[in-house]
Amino acid sequence: SRRRHTRYWRDWSSDVCSSDLAKVAAEIAKLKPDILIASPLQRTKDTADEIAKVTGLTAIYDEVWYECSFGDWDGLSVDEVKEKWPEDYISWISSSAFTPPNGESYDDLAARIEPAFDALADKYPGQKVVIVTHNGVIKQLASLVLEGNPNSLFHIDVSPCSISSFSIWPSDGLRAVRSINERGHFR
Repeated sequence: SRRRHTRYWRDWSSDVCSSDLAKVAAEIAKLKPDILIASPLQRTKDTADEIAKVTGLTAIYDEVWYECSFGDWDGLSVDEVKEKWPEDYISWISSSAFTPPNGESYDDLAARIEPAFDALADKYPGQKVVIVTHNGVIKQLASLVLEGNPNSLFHIDVSPCSISSFSIWPSDGLRAVRSINERGHFR
């Protein structure tokens, strides 16, 4: 049986400066999106609000796009986690199946986001959907789309206010990675 755990997220405003939010919003506007979906955590709402301003779209907030819950580790630096839970930290960076105390594993995250991603093609056929979400979610989504080893997400880098693009075809469910961690809008 699956271990049950309580998931929680600490929330805070984005530490990304407003000029970065404006740059990513302007770049997203060039894509002419039809739908704007975002995690309801404040740090993604800040970005979604900026995108909504320049696109005229109304953000749809959906908890499925929350960051992976790091439980007791949420809000701590990597160094703090290494100091307090050294063995657990090594297990966590070695296996997508490892669950931080009171959190969720990356495998749990995959089980949460994959059905939501696949449903987008049916719900919004032929439309460009922007999802404002978090580092772990984007890395896990890339790993899922590539059908890679579950631990491959540890070898993908995603920066704040970067753009990653994925396609899904409703006719056959084929999925493709178009780009990961685009940051050209900051040049």
